[in-house]
Amino acid sequence: MLQALESDRVLVAKTDAQIRKIEAEISQLEDAEQVRALKDSIPVLHSSKNPAQQRLDLYKYPVLTLPNEIISDIFVHFLPTYPEPPPYFGELSPTTLTHICRQWREIALTTPALWRAIDLRGFTGELASLAPQWLERSGCLPLSIRAAESELDYYDDFPSISGILIPHRARWEQLDLNLDRPEHLEVLDGPLPLLRTLSVYLGDRLENPLLLQTVPLLRTVVLDDYGQPSLILPWAQLTSLTLRCIYPAECVSILRQTQNLVNCDVKIWAAQLPTGRLADLTLSRLETLVFERNSDGVWSDFTQLLIAPALRSLKIREDLLGQPDPIASLNSFVLKSGCTLNELRIIRASIDEAVYRKGFPSIPLVHVSLVGR
Repeated sequence: MLQALESDRVLVAKTDAQIRKIEAEISQLEDAEQVRALKDSIPVLHSSKNPAQQRLDLYKYPVLTLPNEIISDIFVHFLPTYPEPPPYFGELSPTTLTHICRQWREIALTTPALWRAIDLRGFTGELASLAPQWLERSGCLPLSIRAAESELDYYDDFPSISGILIPHRARWEQLDLNLDRPEHLEVLDGPLPLLRTLSVYLGDRLENPLLLQTVPLLRTVVLDDYGQPSLILPWAQLTSLTLRCIYPAECVSILRQTQNLVNCDVKIWAAQLPTGRLADLTLSRLETLVFERNSDGVWSDFTQLLIAPALRSLKIREDLLGQPDPIASLNSFVLKSGCTLNELRIIRASIDEAVYRKGFPSIPLVHVSLVGR
């Protein structure tokens, strides 16, 4: 069947090419007899291709026989996995699906899951009119909103952006904002009943911290050095927390409130070290810890005060372990916590991987990245 269809397609294509060639020749001829003969050959060619064209027209492509529900599900898998937003146009865009045929267009426009993740980067011109359309097509589904790059037009247009988004605030589920101006945090000032993930990068600190209230489902938070002091969050309900560029004392203060934390990623700004000995910090549910720094100061007390009995994966800079013997310091931490590590990653190490493997033979996965590699 498929071979026959392919033969018909080839026949139709070749015949159409012949007809176009004849029409081009006719336009260049002056001899009436030659023109008449070529014109008479065109109906003959049409007659020869008509049966093949009719068979092609009658053929029902299998994909078009599928129920609309199945096609809709296939469309959802065509897009980047939610909450990653698809592009407005081009490859992997739901808009592309509306250009294939009438049936696919109708299915795409009535499939809310295709339009529920919106990227606000480059929010100018035509995109400003498309975002409201996508929000309308998304129906009542939870939304993923992303604006993670600093762009001048984006900030200039932020009042209009917030005007489009705020009416749908009750549906925000995943929110990733890069805000140059702290006053833009006002978009969060209100109930967010479906919000599960919040990522905020600020260009400056908000003078009066904003209290996030009515966020019962919030579990994952990512904050930079200005986002952290600008928001008051329900720390106790978080299970995943990323803190970028935070002072040690502030870090410990926050972590004391996150007793349900499972995953933690911290980058310490060690230029301002805490004074005095800090009390032990117990995170009984913590399973994954990434501990780094982004300053020249060294603070190795964290692993000495942390107790994490459920910890399974640890990634840490070697200079954040106790010196001059980081292996002994790490062993002390593991024994004190009573944890069973399945994965250990040491970055910017001065000690070879083989030494760490020998020091921790019970850990299945040990990876060491040496300084300069």
